[in-house]
Amino acid sequence: MTVEPNRSFPKLALIAAATVLLGVVGTLGPATLADAVSGPAPVPVTPVLSARRLPEVLLGAAADPKFSESLDSYLKGVAGTTCVSVTQQGRVVYSRGATEPLAPASTIKLLTATAALDIIGADTRLVTRLVSAKEPSAGVVDGDLTIVGSGDPLLVTAGYKQSLEDPDQVVEDFGAVADAVVAAGITEITGSIVGDDVALDRTRWNPSWPSRYQIGGVVAPLSALLVNDGQTGFSDHPEKANAERKPGDPPALAAATLRTMLVARGVRVGGGSSSGVAPPDPHEVATYESLPIRDIVGEMLTDSDNTTAEILTRLIGREASGSASTSAGVQATRDALVARGIGLDGLVMVDGSGLDPTNRSTCRLLVEVLQQLPPGSPITEHLALAGRTGTLRKRLINTAAAGKVRAKTGTLSMVNALAGFAEPKAGSELTFTMIENGSDPRGSGVTDGLAERLVTYGDGRRVDTLVPAPAR
Repeated sequence: MTVEPNRSFPKLALIAAATVLLGVVGTLGPATLADAVSGPAPVPVTPVLSARRLPEVLLGAAADPKFSESLDSYLKGVAGTTCVSVTQQGRVVYSRGATEPLAPASTIKLLTATAALDIIGADTRLVTRLVSAKEPSAGVVDGDLTIVGSGDPLLVTAGYKQSLEDPDQVVEDFGAVADAVVAAGITEITGSIVGDDVALDRTRWNPSWPSRYQIGGVVAPLSALLVNDGQTGFSDHPEKANAERKPGDPPALAAATLRTMLVARGVRVGGGSSSGVAPPDPHEVATYESLPIRDIVGEMLTDSDNTTAEILTRLIGREASGSASTSAGVQATRDALVARGIGLDGLVMVDGSGLDPTNRSTCRLLVEVLQQLPPGSPITEHLALAGRTGTLRKRLINTAAAGKVRAKTGTLSMVNALAGFAEPKAGSELTFTMIENGSDPRGSGVTDGLAERLVTYGDGRRVDTLVPAPAR
């Protein structure tokens, strides 16, 4: 393990200030200089070549050594293998093993989010279509009504929403799909309700995943047509199991749930429900539009939703190359990062969620991705807030980091990671990543300890005490 703490000194700050200011003066021509000094000139209180004219550099010179000592001391007690990278406005504040590839767990979702926004588009909406072979007549669909999924991962029933661990998790009401059919004037369907999920690769679980992921709600059986994550028989209420559900068949579950909801709304349905394929040249009966991709990405990040990440990966692949597979989506994600000028050294990306134990990333790569985010990015806005929201809502409560650290969490059996932004005591925002691979008994507390130290950066110094005084 290499340790590369940044070391800066006041002398370097003075040299930097002088270099920048002399360079500016050197670019002014005689006329510009004359204009600049014409009339009564204010008298500067702070000397022109004072290091105070580069306050962040001056702060770093004073704060970095003490901060590095604090992190060095803390990380010596962390079990396993660890990388850490901390920057401030692109300046390296602290670096430890930052180029060593480690298993990143769910922090890899930051890459998926970046590619989804770049390739699919932040304002794009996914359209779930309800179609029939014939145009309805007098409110009657003669034959089957097919619900055609487009990869919307957030559709749930009211009962399933009650079962979610995070009560504030962003979802879409599947009842709105049934309402759209009723709003179209449909009162009877003589045939069955059919679920079509051919829009995306129909491989339900990535072959490289451990089989234990198929139980316990870690990730849904992947499908372009999902309701209730494709793993529950809930209809409108948790206590009502859907007898027509076919385990492992999400489109059949979606079709059965839609049938239940239509009947509850007074629509007569002559047949049952099943999975299948929409008829050729179908008539569009109704549609339902998802939330925009920016909000779907936000849900994935805030609550670390593995299903959403994997569906987005397949959507990325379809948009980029026409192949709606995981492998195509991963390649498109890599290409999107390269297009942004981000080096991929050390990156091994097998899926979009971080579930695969062979995924690898460096702390430096994740920090570079975060540093490039523009103001108001959906990624920044939807990272979990310490002690407040998402996967951090129950962590760092009643600590100095509560409300001041916004980050993507990453957790597997031998992985704890945290990547995001911290508001320090002094200076501008810190960008950071920590990945720990091993079996530290503190679990997620090992990265929480870093978060608590990040907000102490600056030792109480305020940048506004370091900037030049106003001219008189």
